[in-house]
Amino acid sequence: MEKTKRIFADWSRFEICWLVLSTVIMIVLSVIWGDNLLALISGITGILGVVLAAKGKVSTYIFATVNVAIYALLTFQNHLYGEFMLNAFYYIPMNFIGFYLWSKHKDNESGEVEGKKLTGKQTVILFAAVAVVVLVYWQILSRIGGQLALIDAMSTVFSVVALIMQVARYAEQWLLWIIVNVVSVVMWLLLIGKDSSAVTMVVMWIAYLFNSVYGYYNWRKLAAKNVDNK
Repeated sequence: MEKTKRIFADWSRFEICWLVLSTVIMIVLSVIWGDNLLALISGITGILGVVLAAKGKVSTYIFATVNVAIYALLTFQNHLYGEFMLNAFYYIPMNFIGFYLWSKHKDNESGEVEGKKLTGKQTVILFAAVAVVVLVYWQILSRIGGQLALIDAMSTVFSVVALIMQVARYAEQWLLWIIVNVVSVVMWLLLIGKDSSAVTMVVMWIAYLFNSVYGYYNWRKLAAKNVDNK
């Protein structure tokens, strides 16, 4: 019990309630809709991972690795090749890199990572470059017969860049994650009735969306704290 209290010592009531509520909702809906167990495990570990990421905790990468491994399997089964390649060949190795880099740049007292932020000009350039890459990747996925090619391309490209931003500890990662989460909700909504894991995935991505808004708010504070400490 004491160990649990120490883990949640710096958590606000909102953060604890958000974690518990989103997890319970996912479990209940998964049971009601008869979703498969793998989707449920992926959803729960995914929520734990993104909540810890919003908190700037290094342990996010432990849960994220389990989440993306299962999610890669689910997307492959649904012919979402862009999502599969993203999770299997990019997210998993990047999680190990992120764990290493965040461990080197964290506040020893709070355990939170030291955040950074881009300038306004850098943010505009970032989004313009990402848009161009999305258009190119959309054509590639269309040619190899991918399902929901444009949505898949948007989700994949924005996710790649967002994870680089996350590993590099920039607050603007959350602006990209917001887009990724909106696109992913739409993608899985379109698959309801076609795949048994779709409902759980919709709930998971909606939870991710709300969390990404909070993540941007919290990481701006982390970045400001980092500037003040220099």
